[in-house]
Amino acid sequence: MKFTKTFEIQKDKVERIPAFFATQGYKLEKSSPNNYRFKRGSGWATLYTFDVRKCPTTVDISLLETEEDKLQVLVNYDISGKGQIFTTGDREKITAEIEGLEVFTKVR
Repeated sequence: MKFTKTFEIQKDKVERIPAFFATQGYKLEKSSPNNYRFKRGSGWATLYTFDVRKCPTTVDISLLETEEDKLQVLVNYDISGKGQIFTTGDREKITAEIEGLEVFTKVR
């Protein structure tokens, strides 16, 4: 299951991105000035839980400068669950997480 979202933030809020993902249980796998990669979950967890947030998930973040003080944030979620059937509720959980990132990075 894949999700993509694009939104804009102020440059001075970029440090909130890794902070948000840490609160959601992700580990920072890679980072560079314009990219982040976060991972969460495990294949074993999919054997005993139906919570999509326990599935192996990779989130790639790309940052593009749009104006002097703004960045465009491109978020790509890739969730894999062998034999997992993703429901509308699963999609809603991940959509809420993505929207939470956007809100968290825009709070003054």
